[in-house]
This record gives sequence, structure tokens and C-alpha cells, in this order.
Amino acid sequence: MKETNIIFFGAPGAGKGTQAKKISTSLSLPHIDTGNLIREAITNKTRLGKKAQGFVESGNLAPDDLVIDLIKEKLLELKNLKNGSFSGFILDGYPRTIPQADALKEMLKNLSLALPKVINVQAPENILVKRLSSRRLCTNKNCGAIYNLVTKKPKKENTCDLCGSSLYQRKDDTKEAAKQRLNEYHNKTAPLEKYYRDMGKLFDVDGTKPPDDVFNEIRKKLQ
Repeated sequence: MKETNIIFFGAPGAGKGTQAKKISTSLSLPHIDTGNLIREAITNKTRLGKKAQGFVESGNLAPDDLVIDLIKEKLLELKNLKNGSFSGFILDGYPRTIPQADALKEMLKNLSLALPKVINVQAPENILVKRLSSRRLCTNKNCGAIYNLVTKKPKKENTCDLCGSSLYQRKDDTKEAAKQRLNEYHNKTAPLEKYYRDMGKLFDVDGTKPPDDVFNEIRKKLQ
């Protein structure tokens, strides 16, 4: 089977996480979310998890080299599980800077894995702010369902469709916080768009369309 490696790229609120999960299910590819990867390593008390815990507990971001080591560990684990018939992966939330992208490129080269296609989910800033400030999360951590008052309303106001728990808004999902997150994205992460476009690896997708239409557009870009 041909190896399919994908990075989902785009501003907060563009819908890249939703699409990454849908494509993961559709293509039976492992969805690697770096936030979950760090939490999983800490929970399992792995060597890298113990290193990451110190940064998380002090409120600092895990350094680039540690995140790359975690991704490498995960990819090696997946390759071993597949016994040589590695089908690929989906990376969500990483890289965020050009140095991270360089490190990822070098790591994939060392593992003899193909450079990923980069799906760039696009949406204008006014839509991104509205989406981010409309996001609601289930208070039940075992459920973790995510809703949006614009694109995915719960059937009953402020109540999770799946488990019946109440919903809440994260502190960084207010309009003011959303604008700050987008400013940080434009300053630190947006330069990656040119980086991957110059490599011929970037594929633009219109994130303002309904989720199923975005999904179908991504499938066409990947063919």
C-alpha cells in the first residue's frame, strides 16, 4: 500500500482538527495530535513523558526537540505494529514554526518516510473569531465532545448530545483571546505556508464551506 503522510495546517478555528479526524477515519490512518501525544506519554509515565511533565507542570511549552522525539517514538511504534507495511500518518498541530518544520523534515528523512502533503484549511479572520468564540466543550473529560454554536450546535442548549453533561467555554475561546491567538498564529506559524508552498507540498482548501464539502475537497486534493 502506498504511504500517505499528511499535515493539517491552518489558523485556529479553520476546522483542521475536525477534518484531520474525518480523513483519519476515512483513510484508516493514525491521527497524531501532539497535545494528546504529550498527555499520553505523561499518563503512561514513559521516559519522554517524565521529561514532558516537568514542562507542563511549570506551565511551559514542551521544547521542540522533545516533541520531535515523541513524534519519532510514535512513528517507530506504528511502523513496528505494521511489520513493514506502513500506510502513513496524519499530523495535527505540528509543526508550528519553520525550525520545527526543519526538524520534522530531518526526522522523516532519517526514518526513510516520505514528506507529507500539507492541507492548508483557509478561512477569513472574521469567521475564525466567530467560530473560536462560539466553541463549547463537554465538562465530562471521558467524553470530550466539542460543539460550536455556529457550525455544530448541541440539540439541547448547553447540554452534550452524547453524554448529557453540561458544556463550558474555555478561557482562550473568548473574542479577545481568539484575536490574540490569531495574532500569534500570523506571527509564528503563517510563514510555514510559504515554506511548504515553495516545496510544492501545500494544497489550499476552502474552510468556509460545510464540513462535508471541505472533506470532499480534501479527498480530491489527496488523490
